[in-house]
Amino acid sequence: MATTLAGPNGSVVIGAGYPVVLINDQLRIMDQTPKIYDELSAGKMDSILALADWGRNVGLDMVDILINHPGLDEVDLLPRIAHYIDKEIGCPISLDTRNPQALEAALKEISPSKALINSVTAEKDTLEVLLPIAKKYGAALVGMPIGHIYGLPRTAEGRVVEARVILDTAEAAGIPRQDIVLDAICLASSAEPDTFQVTIETLRRFHQELDSATILGIGNAGFGMPEAVYVDLAYLIGSVPSGLDAAIVNPATPGLIETVRAIEFLTGRDPSGRGYIKNYRAKKKAGKTL
Repeated sequence: MATTLAGPNGSVVIGAGYPVVLINDQLRIMDQTPKIYDELSAGKMDSILALADWGRNVGLDMVDILINHPGLDEVDLLPRIAHYIDKEIGCPISLDTRNPQALEAALKEISPSKALINSVTAEKDTLEVLLPIAKKYGAALVGMPIGHIYGLPRTAEGRVVEARVILDTAEAAGIPRQDIVLDAICLASSAEPDTFQVTIETLRRFHQELDSATILGIGNAGFGMPEAVYVDLAYLIGSVPSGLDAAIVNPATPGLIETVRAIEFLTGRDPSGRGYIKNYRAKKKAGKTL
């Protein structure tokens, strides 16, 4: 199964056999500088647009928008940020919220662009509220396999069980199977030493048993470790051969695009190495190669 998302400037496909879709995590409004809060409070989008444009110039495919700050009104702000990203940047958007009012307002604002809802858990209340909104606007969604039976499953088996609940409930609500991307769950390896192996097994099983596209939020991988971005990158690259199709990443990660395009080439997602060569030529043209 593969999910196609779209913005004014084009589309991306998340699924097995396609290049890994990279999603900019820097539009998550929770730990930015005071300048960004001040700008947003005043209705200004300059810094947010600059972060999105930075990711685009680095080579990322999408943005993930999250608003988690007590001084900001998500219902008001999420659709406004989504509007500006949609119109000024034009890339597909991931809306990282479970607030139904904020979500519906944002989806309505960027229609007919096809967005990704990040994320929908296996909890009954969450499914009942968010699935009708996804159906109404034709949005795809991230299935976060937690909350129905196991809470946060520490095993691949538990994650598969929770994922089935999401898939079955979404299909019953009229959402096509290909519009569901399953999150295999990335936890901090410093706190749970075996978590990477569990995630690798989960990715494989999501592909093999559930025929579903997959995603990870990579930012947790290196939490608690010095120079965490290198752990994040290693986690990302180690996940691709096991079936990772999309990742929420920090565009400042050293060697991010080069390494991801290289692993795509080596694993047959891009057998001609076109993405790797395209990135090399772009860097060479900009005078950034060695």
